[in-house]
Amino acid sequence: MSTEKGQSQGQWRLISEVIKKGICVKCGACVGLCPYFSYYDGQVVVTDRCNAETWRCVQICPRIPYDKESLYGLIHGEPQGKDPIGPYLKVIAARSTDPEIRQRAQYGGVVTALLVHALELGLIDSAVLTDKGNGLAPRGVLCGDREAIVRCSGSRYTASGALEQLNVALNQGKGKLAFVGLPCQMEALARMEASEPDGKERAEHVAFRLGLFCTWALDYRSLREYLKAKGISGKPKRFDIPPPPSEVFVLEMEGERKEYPLSELREMVQEGCKLCEDMTAEFADISVGTLEGEEGWNTVVVRTKRGMDLFERVLGNGALEQKQIPKANLEHLKDAANNKRLRAQQANEERDNG
Repeated sequence: MSTEKGQSQGQWRLISEVIKKGICVKCGACVGLCPYFSYYDGQVVVTDRCNAETWRCVQICPRIPYDKESLYGLIHGEPQGKDPIGPYLKVIAARSTDPEIRQRAQYGGVVTALLVHALELGLIDSAVLTDKGNGLAPRGVLCGDREAIVRCSGSRYTASGALEQLNVALNQGKGKLAFVGLPCQMEALARMEASEPDGKERAEHVAFRLGLFCTWALDYRSLREYLKAKGISGKPKRFDIPPPPSEVFVLEMEGERKEYPLSELREMVQEGCKLCEDMTAEFADISVGTLEGEEGWNTVVVRTKRGMDLFERVLGNGALEQKQIPKANLEHLKDAANNKRLRAQQANEERDNG
């Protein structure tokens, strides 16, 4: 195969190796970085041929193979593999002390509390989050005040392309940014820092990276058609997947709660998610998920010094409360993370040999 006339090897590789193979995870890393990629309603769209020779889109795509050991060394100063959930300084259970945040957040509201108080402390000027979508797929949005941050609380369970908005903010010269995203997006951010010619300079404007635990993300369009077939036409108030052994997908509308078999939803999982080895956002400064068995609390994995500084400052301000995570929870988290890595390694091997 060869590139078309006027098309760079970089764009051709991303199209042929990722998009056409159906393994794009719609993280948005290439959108806004390259003017010839766009994000619309849950899909990455190629708008024209690119003839740039920097290949930045290839350098940052989480589905393009790369040297993971080198990237771990750059971000964490140590190689991959010492722990199933990646490098960390501490793992703790925590939740927001603000009743409004806890009421509107998915679980303990830790991410929202960290962002709100980072903004109030002047540690960030704004945060790139994911909105709830207005008839179209969720996507990135730049939030510069408390209400905008709180409004984005909650889980989506679908891809969002939110890195597009981060690229737009960086292109506009904005700094002191926080970014909240899935493991694939944390991976793309780490790859951005290692990219040439200007990755390090762009990464310096991202003050904090807050990662969300993720086993997989659903294709938004497939989910929309599924809900339509179930007679759901209004805008959902909240999605949830309770911890095992529930095996249900929960949809909350105004005054109504519906449950659907998780087995039906798994058919809509993005193919690229099956190749992802990271469940706990290992390249983040702080990673956050639910605390199984204790509703209203988060599991918090603090990974870097700047992540620890942020967590301790917000904790010291009384905006968070913490407690020790039960040993059984931590062991289960590590088992789940290791199982995802093994499944992904097998899927990658099968794809390489197929």
